[in-house]
Amino acid sequence: MTSLTLDLPQATGTPAALLLRKTSRVFVPAVPHGKPSVQGREGVRALEADLLGLGYTLSGPLQDALAALPPDALAELGRFVFSTLAQMLGRDRAFVPLFTGFPHSVPQDSDSFFIQRMRVWLFQSPEQPCLQCGKVATVKALDPCAHAVCTSCFDPRQFNACPICHRRVSPGQPYFQPVAQPSTRRLHVLRQGRMTRLSLSTDLDSAARELLERLLSRATVLRPDELEVVGTLVFHLGLKVLGWLPPRIPVKETLAQVVGGLLRREPAAAADVLGGTAAHLKTATDFLRVLVAWAGGNPDLTVKVPLKSYPRSLRRAVLKALEALPLLNLTEDVHRHPGLWKAIAGQLHVFERWQEHPNVALAFATLRGTVVEPHSEFSHALLAQAREYRDSFLPQAVEGGLTIRFRSWSSQVEEALKRRDMNGVLRLLRQRPGELLRRLDHVARTALRDEQGVFHQRELVTSLEAVAPRAAPALLLTATAHLRRRHAPFARRVFFPKGEATHAWGTEDRRPLLPGDAIGELVGPLERELLRRAERLPTLPQAVLDEALADLLVPLAEKTASRALVAVPRGSVLDLPQGEHLRFFVHWTEPAGTRVDLDLSVALYDAKWWLVDLCDYTNLRLANDAAVHSGDITSGAPPLGGAEFLDVHAPALLKKGVRYAVPVIFSFNSVSFDRMQDAFAGFMVRDRKDGPHFDAREVEQRFDLQGNAKIAVPLIIDLEARKLRWVDVKVPADDLFHSVARARGDLAHLGKDTLAYFGTGARPTLWELACLHAAARTRTVHVRRRDGNVVVLTRAPDEDTRHFLWRLRRLEGARGVPRLTLQPAPAFFAGLSDEPALPQGSEGYALRFRHTEADQVRRLAAGDLVAALRP
Repeated sequence: MTSLTLDLPQATGTPAALLLRKTSRVFVPAVPHGKPSVQGREGVRALEADLLGLGYTLSGPLQDALAALPPDALAELGRFVFSTLAQMLGRDRAFVPLFTGFPHSVPQDSDSFFIQRMRVWLFQSPEQPCLQCGKVATVKALDPCAHAVCTSCFDPRQFNACPICHRRVSPGQPYFQPVAQPSTRRLHVLRQGRMTRLSLSTDLDSAARELLERLLSRATVLRPDELEVVGTLVFHLGLKVLGWLPPRIPVKETLAQVVGGLLRREPAAAADVLGGTAAHLKTATDFLRVLVAWAGGNPDLTVKVPLKSYPRSLRRAVLKALEALPLLNLTEDVHRHPGLWKAIAGQLHVFERWQEHPNVALAFATLRGTVVEPHSEFSHALLAQAREYRDSFLPQAVEGGLTIRFRSWSSQVEEALKRRDMNGVLRLLRQRPGELLRRLDHVARTALRDEQGVFHQRELVTSLEAVAPRAAPALLLTATAHLRRRHAPFARRVFFPKGEATHAWGTEDRRPLLPGDAIGELVGPLERELLRRAERLPTLPQAVLDEALADLLVPLAEKTASRALVAVPRGSVLDLPQGEHLRFFVHWTEPAGTRVDLDLSVALYDAKWWLVDLCDYTNLRLANDAAVHSGDITSGAPPLGGAEFLDVHAPALLKKGVRYAVPVIFSFNSVSFDRMQDAFAGFMVRDRKDGPHFDAREVEQRFDLQGNAKIAVPLIIDLEARKLRWVDVKVPADDLFHSVARARGDLAHLGKDTLAYFGTGARPTLWELACLHAAARTRTVHVRRRDGNVVVLTRAPDEDTRHFLWRLRRLEGARGVPRLTLQPAPAFFAGLSDEPALPQGSEGYALRFRHTEADQVRRLAAGDLVAALRP
């Protein structure tokens, strides 16, 4: 068994680092009889001065605990905290743009600058005088690009890469001259509402267990950064994790990461691992995900999997577990992922010991289309099993013998729908609640289409009442929100197919509408079940909600979400941060032997999505500095890597007739993001044009560029409404050499379709989910309105939960109060930020936790609010 320790120094990949990033907790080793010393206080003041530069402060108890450490331990722990937070924000990278004096030194005329570069590239030689000024001694060749550059025409103090090709050059070039940067004062101004408090913790094991159990209990797919937390804890804890598993792990990809990680870490304990997780591994697909995770692949089964030879102990343990599954379920599961199972079947040797595993042999014989000899012992055994399930296993004569075809449950549902046999459809779908809710719109349209529609509608409602108690909460929320909007056509339907890259394509909504009375009857059982589950949760004396949560969507499909500083659910809307202008940034480090050229651009559209202008490497500065690009860096070799900035000034763009701004990151030479050592982007809010190019205190969002995509569209800005929509779309482009000008039409369709789709209200919001929790768990709810005013709703003594929920969502009967005043008792809270005055023992969600200490309140993610409603 392994325990987590706090031995110093601590690396940035340890559980302590992950918990610092996720929960803002600093784990300080206890010092026996330790008291804060004068020297310790001085060290803490120096540390906090550095942390203020990142946007963090230290709580009082944390300052005291740090000041009691020996000087060496304080120094090491301080370096660990600073480096971990700096890495999270991107502060540990050298952000060196092409133009040293960006934005002031960016050329006014991009075309003239381009022509000047082309003349040098085409005609200039090192031994010749400069083509533009005629001087001889000022022309120097750069390494490795070998371009001949004149120091008079291209001032070395203004460039951080070759002025001609914009590639990083080898260190020590005679062309470049060191530029003395003005020193900055060690005084950082506290930015109102923008500082995050770090809090003290001492029990790393307990905190790790609480976080792991919460993530494993999540009813929605984890984000990539959350999966990283799970993987790190499993790696460091080993078999100890088996004792921490919750009774139910709803998301099978998460389960596979745990089991696969344990099998990799403890290869000799395969039987113990599979035995300890047997209660969770219930289907063949569960085992397939585990095998893929063990091999280092993605257990969502959407990408190519590396084939590896499985150890004999693991192979036999898996075959034994598969044999114990019901035959029909096993066979249908292997047919769901035929390509993967065919590849893995050879590694498992599924026919080697068929007498011990007859179910496995029959399932894979149907999958492979194995031709069996009619009179062989193997054939007799398979046919004898098949005859027990005549409706599902159909022997067929072929040349050389027999094959056995499998008729799956899904095919039976499709056949029944094709015949419009609603009794057969509902009989089958009642067996699988998730399938019924996913197909609910289609089934409802089919049921209401003929003259028996009223009867079929009653049958469908009865089926929903029967399956709702077994359904996943995310599906209940999704189906409820979707059905409420089916009385009118959606402006657009947008689809996000599975895969590492987040494609998105849209189409018109041509579906027949559902009658209002049918919608009410179908939604009723789903809402009643959600309320019933919410009422089971522990009650709290009061609640605090933020009306702005109506702009945030419930996270439902986050497996392709970018690892981000702020976990914004895809499709959510946020206010455009206050500031003079936005500064977008991108930084990347290319792999050895491969040049990588990422391009940061912004496409600017009017209200009808016609292109007004663009700002990219071909158009560096717009009129009146409405947008300014820092210059095209065409390589990202270490140690500097590549970096580009783009400033956007909203008032100036509005004067140009711009309504929408779409920032884009392209891989110009078609190298996918996952091939780079690291690549990330984000944006800052700037109140001035001077100061450092990158200021960690001003970072509003930072996200990784990940997956096999080559184009990233993180958000869409509505300048007129001062809103930004987080779309987080990543596209694996097919063509080589990309630019925003060539993609302007596709970007316009993407922006228009996603805004229309997410604006339909067909996705559940965090406001609706928070109101559900508050109405079922409290009797007094404080609501902060969008304008900053506060209102209070109180549940009447004889009022039922459903009616109180109806009033709360509409703020019906709310009374205004001068300020937010909470009783000294725990509260449920949900908002864009946590309230400084939350009482001890409160629990809830905040998009950003800034004010409260981690041990003061129980911090929940949006997915935890969903998971609390599990059956």
